[in-house]
Amino acid sequence: MARHRQPDPRQVTFQQPGDSHSLAEPRTRSAPQRGKAATWTNRINTGSRLDEDTIERMNDAIHRTGLGLQGVWEQAINYHCDQIGIPAEMPPGSERERIPRPSEPVADPDSLTLITVRLAPNTRARLIAGCHLEELGGQEFVPAALNAWFDHIDQTGQS
Repeated sequence: MARHRQPDPRQVTFQQPGDSHSLAEPRTRSAPQRGKAATWTNRINTGSRLDEDTIERMNDAIHRTGLGLQGVWEQAINYHCDQIGIPAEMPPGSERERIPRPSEPVADPDSLTLITVRLAPNTRARLIAGCHLEELGGQEFVPAALNAWFDHIDQTGQS
């Protein structure tokens, strides 16, 4: 039986320029297609700088209620907006407005931590309306809403 001589794999093969025969063929397999659209795409990034006491209360509320950070913010903003008379359903497109800036700059911004969540469009629209109603910036309104909700769940014993 004759042995077929295998080329030495350590040997380099050179091709002349213009030679149409390539040694390595490109991969023809395409990337997998996404089966369904992501469900979070309708949410809007919203952030606020919070002091350590509010962050501590927020962490406690997360553990007590079983909600995540996003759920706590949604509940707090909606609760506070209900208390000050903001309608439950906002007009379409109102979430695209800018959140007002704080009325006065914070004395020591280094003492605050930026927390960002992805809010539902209606919750963000209610947040913006609440800021305008109370003439506060978002950085003032969000901690007020969070602390009002924390006080509410402390009083009612919700967990």
